[in-house]
Amino acid sequence: MGCPERRFFEARLRQMAADRSAGSLLHAAASSGRDVADTQTSSFYHHVSDCHEFSFVTDGKARVATPGQVIDLTPGQLLVIERGVEHDELPADPRSNYTMFWCGVGNTLVRLDQTTYLPPSTYRAGPTLELDGRTDVESIAAAISSEIRRRDWNWRDSTHGLLIYLTSLLIRRLRRGSGVPLQVTESPAVCANPRTWRVIRDALQFCDANFRHSVRLEDVAASVGYSPSHLSRLVSRHLGHSLSEHLHELRMNAAKHSLEQSDRAVSDIARSVGYADPSNFSHAFTRSTGLSPSAYRQHRHGL
Repeated sequence: MGCPERRFFEARLRQMAADRSAGSLLHAAASSGRDVADTQTSSFYHHVSDCHEFSFVTDGKARVATPGQVIDLTPGQLLVIERGVEHDELPADPRSNYTMFWCGVGNTLVRLDQTTYLPPSTYRAGPTLELDGRTDVESIAAAISSEIRRRDWNWRDSTHGLLIYLTSLLIRRLRRGSGVPLQVTESPAVCANPRTWRVIRDALQFCDANFRHSVRLEDVAASVGYSPSHLSRLVSRHLGHSLSEHLHELRMNAAKHSLEQSDRAVSDIARSVGYADPSNFSHAFTRSTGLSPSAYRQHRHGL
């Protein structure tokens, strides 16, 4: 990753951590059984969050439609979207130029994006960058989301402190060179109907609730009433990764947490994340991390 690109993303992350008034911190929570709010304009990017998303406008004015509401975004505001929320990116009304920054925080991976719009119809996604690491940054994102949603005593200061902590971790990853530029393989203008996104969301929620068991693609598909092949194609097309990869990531992250935080035997951890055969777990873990479970534990404990 070149220095200009690193400086660009670092500047955007610093903007994300800016101290904001209570009224400038916005939140979108999951809402079941409702379609995305009706808007009088077409969507640029209709999808369901498979992680926590942070978004703000750097220039102009844009809109984000979530179930039941349309949120107008102007410079200085920060929107936090919970995992599982359907939403659309929309131009303002009347249409005008805007630039938006997106930061998707999922488990240990972070995706950074910028979108721009020039009327009457020029929409562009990019640049896009993925930051990898071993720290569970989504737990920090979830804490930020909870603070804004609950607005308990001193929540604004707590939110600001957590934002500084999160962005500090991400900027360190940038400076270590752990960012990988991503190519946009499919136009973000792909629009699925609300039923499709509800199916995808329900499938992801089933995975989250059952990954510790020996759940298979067939089980997930049965839970939403789709054939395995049809569901697999939907998820891959709209989320960019397969359900099998999603299950694998959930299991590996849970296993890493257990190895770091407990002295449980590797065989017990294997069973706790859905592997009946500990040797299959060890092979999968080694392919995923480059270290065996025992070596990973020793590495994380500094042994």
